[in-house]
Amino acid sequence: MMDKLLIDIHQSLGISEVHLSTNKLKFQPQPDLNSLEIVEIDFEGKPFILQASAAIAWRAMKDAAQKNQIQLKPFSGFRSYLHQKSLIERHLKNERLIENILTHIAIPGFSEHHSGLAIDVHADGKNILEEDFEKTQEFLWLKKNAPRFEFRLSYPRDNDQGIIYEPWHWYYTGR
Repeated sequence: MMDKLLIDIHQSLGISEVHLSTNKLKFQPQPDLNSLEIVEIDFEGKPFILQASAAIAWRAMKDAAQKNQIQLKPFSGFRSYLHQKSLIERHLKNERLIENILTHIAIPGFSEHHSGLAIDVHADGKNILEEDFEKTQEFLWLKKNAPRFEFRLSYPRDNDQGIIYEPWHWYYTGR
């Protein structure tokens, strides 16, 4: 299941066997690169990448939202294990404890973003991922309509996965 790259990443970040054994998230293998596509360019000018099936559903959902004057903006899609490592390293440099970081950022190998099926969405003009996203028209639209496009909210309030409430994080469950 875990290859040498992930073992090395975990060791370099100080992720122990205890962290791995208490982790409640599912292992997420990275897909074959041929199954990924650049869907659009995000607000930072980076490629927003998803698996092809999720890309089709994202475009359909985004178009439907637009018909209701809702602008769904991608913040993050596919992330490699190494990108996940760099996110954690940034927090470690600010002297945050790994145990605290892992309530906000999944252990490399366990982020839904590795699958190419997860999307972080932000509101137009609000390029941050905060709980206040739940107060936006974008979130209210997603909560009502995302299931029609086979997206689900991954980390609802008081979830049992050990991750904070993330109203911006949606996962494609279709094929």
